Amino acid sequence: MYIYKVVWRAAGEENPLHVRDKRPPKAIARDLVKDGYLVTEVVAVRAASSAFKDEEGNEVQEDFFSVAPVGAAVLVASAVAALVEHVVPAGAEPMPEFPA
Repeated sequence: MYIYKVVWRAAGEENPLHVRDKRPPKAIARDLVKDGYLVTEVVAVRAASSAFKDEEGNEVQEDFFSVAPVGAAVLVASAVAALVEHVVPAGAEPMPEFPA
């Protein structure tokens, strides 16, 4: 599965739209251009990195990444400027849930 951030032609998007699709970047771009639209899954992305020194003074970096399904979307080619692939860091762990 691939995760993409949708970049719109119209500026002013404060909350970016993220989608998840089984198609690799080349195939998803081809389908968007060929058909003029793309049906895909909208997801909420949560990502974070932290770095700290352990008890022995070694620097430790942790990456966290989670994706939750939100629904479906139809992306119209004329409104989409780009689909930017979101690369998940190797070894990333699921984002922990923090109590409210």
